[in-house]
Formats: sequence, structure tokens, C-alpha cells
Amino acid sequence: MDHGALKNKSLGSKIMNLKEPAFMLKVRGNEFFNEELSCLGWQFAEILMSLKDYTESHDWYIFDVLGTSKTSLHELFPKNPKELCIVLSTDELIDKVKTIIQFESGVFIAVQKGKKINWDFDHLPETEESEGLQHPFAEIEIRTFDYSFFEIYGNDIEVKKTILNHFRKN
Repeated sequence: MDHGALKNKSLGSKIMNLKEPAFMLKVRGNEFFNEELSCLGWQFAEILMSLKDYTESHDWYIFDVLGTSKTSLHELFPKNPKELCIVLSTDELIDKVKTIIQFESGVFIAVQKGKKINWDFDHLPETEESEGLQHPFAEIEIRTFDYSFFEIYGNDIEVKKTILNHFRKN
């Protein structure tokens, strides 16, 4: 099974492999939402709405979330005994991100349900990583940056077209 090209990133003595995506899309509030602010929860929900059909058989792994919310981020994105936060559907993730006022950071990785994922707990995905997908099984990765923009990475160029078409209609 081909998981795409990998890029190596040196982390001191550690090498991090990033999977080369088929696309990267940068989404800012003023360009996509007619809104000066970016990384708002409702904006993220709208991005996820565009991906609902594609991600119906995916789990979402969530890392590095910071932001402003009326609810504790630890309650919204609780970690399991393995110290991972997994959201089992895009609908559930949409409900969660709608409660966030604005994201400062976050990494949201969609992986096909049923894949056995082995995470490197010494280097879990983070927002400020270089460009690329941070796990070989990642099909979509969405990052929220500094209240400023979203970056969306994906394996399938059709996903990029789906997102862009969704925003042209709305």
C-alpha cells in the first residue's frame, strides 16, 4: 500500500516523516467567509460540512488545541487512557468546533476507520510542524493557526475541489 512520498524533518537527533499531500489549501476568513476574523468555530464547522460525505467513514484524531471557548477544551476534546483524543464522526466534530469561539492552534487528522494507528508519543502532531501530513494514514489534516488561518492538507485533489465548490455555492 502506497502512502505517498515522505519528507524527513530533522528534530535534533530525531527524524520526523511527513507525508507529501496532494494539496494544501490555506483558508482565511476574509477570502472564504466574508469575515475579517479567522479560525472561528463556526468557520471550522463550515469547512467540516464540506467534507462530511468524504469523511463519513473516518475517525478524527485531535492534537494541540488551544482557543477561546465557553466550555473547557479538556471537556470538549477529552483524552482517552492512551492520552489521545479521538472523535468518531465528522458530525460530532462539527458539534464540538461550533462551541469554540476562536482557535489559536489545533491539528485535526482524519484517518479511515479501522486503521490501527501507532503514534510516536515522543513527537505527536503539532500545529507548527512543516507542511505535510503528520501520519502516513492521514487522509485529511486541518490545522488552525494563531487565530489567523486554516491549513487543509489532503491526499485526494477531489477533496480540495469539493471544499472550493462548497464555498462557491455558499
